[in-house]
Amino acid sequence: MDTGEAGSGGAASAAQALESIQAGLAMLAACDIDASAAADIGEESALIVRAIGCLQLEAARRLGRFDALGGPAADGCPSLTGWLGRRCRLRPWEAKQLATLAARRSLLADTLAAFADGEIGFGDVATIAEGIDRAADTMTGSWTPERVAQAAQPALLGFASAGTPGQLRKAATRIAVTLDGETAEQRRRQIDRQSFLNVGQGIDGIGLLSAEMGAEDLAIVEKAIDAFAPTPNAELPRWQNLPGHRRLRGLVTACQVALKAAGRHGYRERGGAPVRVHLIASTATVDPDVPVAQAPAGRTEFGTVLTAAQIREMIQRHHAGIHQIFIGPDGSVADRFTAGGQPLNWGRTRRLFSSDQRDIYLALHDTCAAEGCDRPPAWADIDHKQPWAQGGRTDLDNGQPLCRWHNLHKQNHEDRAGHIHQKPPDPPDGEPPDAELPEGESPDSDD
Repeated sequence: MDTGEAGSGGAASAAQALESIQAGLAMLAACDIDASAAADIGEESALIVRAIGCLQLEAARRLGRFDALGGPAADGCPSLTGWLGRRCRLRPWEAKQLATLAARRSLLADTLAAFADGEIGFGDVATIAEGIDRAADTMTGSWTPERVAQAAQPALLGFASAGTPGQLRKAATRIAVTLDGETAEQRRRQIDRQSFLNVGQGIDGIGLLSAEMGAEDLAIVEKAIDAFAPTPNAELPRWQNLPGHRRLRGLVTACQVALKAAGRHGYRERGGAPVRVHLIASTATVDPDVPVAQAPAGRTEFGTVLTAAQIREMIQRHHAGIHQIFIGPDGSVADRFTAGGQPLNWGRTRRLFSSDQRDIYLALHDTCAAEGCDRPPAWADIDHKQPWAQGGRTDLDNGQPLCRWHNLHKQNHEDRAGHIHQKPPDPPDGEPPDAELPEGESPDSDD
């Protein structure tokens, strides 16, 4: 493989090495394995997997340099993980794994040496890197990343040599507490620093939650769940009385109560509107004359997919209001006013997009408008395509949802509509001041 030297010679040797790899893959593909013994195929497969690990580590070395040079940002991505997902089509966990290796590779001398000696596999290297990365991000005080790596590697390499990959993973996720948990207070603080809640949806539509938290947070969560969980009822099916199911219903009910009370406690959506769940669906999805099995699915503003049956049930159960958006033949919004008579095109009379306009962008876009970005529109700012300071209007056809990163870096980014965003100059003399926001609204975008 290429040694990574700068200049045209290094680039040429990298190209030659990649050509050799491609030639080797072609030779492997041409091999007849039908007559091979199982033991031989197994040994060859193990060597191929080992070679893949070597290539992954070499990719991580180059990706670390690519990230240090600002490559992802120059290509319009907020992170190396995002770039790997868009450019290399890696699944989120694969992109995260490789990006972590790229970021922490310089700290893994002992681990890389053990891999080179054949003592551990690539999966072990990746797990150790992830454990050190998490610890380095959450440990404070004198625990520099270098000190974390130096202290953690011997312990984790011991788990890798003596245990299973699963046991190593458990040890890696707890390594920060192992290193900095000598006293109860140190342990508590470290647990709080590495606490998290992940929310997602599986490919089969099942919602997924995973979390780790400190004891104080757990005490609040478990009490809220218990307070709102239904009591056992002998008349209900057995599955509805299972503790795990009743805890889930308690959590959902607690969230419903919190959403209803959010406004009274000062919580508002981005754009200033009252907090509510948005369901985006076509007319056929909610039309009772269209059979459920034939009706298209819908989604939330976070991208969670719901079937037509689920959407219809939620609308009926929660007495939800339905706001229709009419799309013209050219794909533009035909509406000019909301059902309440508020304009959807404000021209130069106000700078910030209204919450009604934001609702329309949530329906029209399922992600940030920047090419390749998968951030949901619920997290986005509403940005002027033609900047306000350059005469841009606060009209529907001049707005787009951009995640915070792309909104801040739009001067170097070309969006899906083909506009090159430039940093707006200072407002010209005589420009009217920003329009005042109606009560309850908050700024959305400061383009």
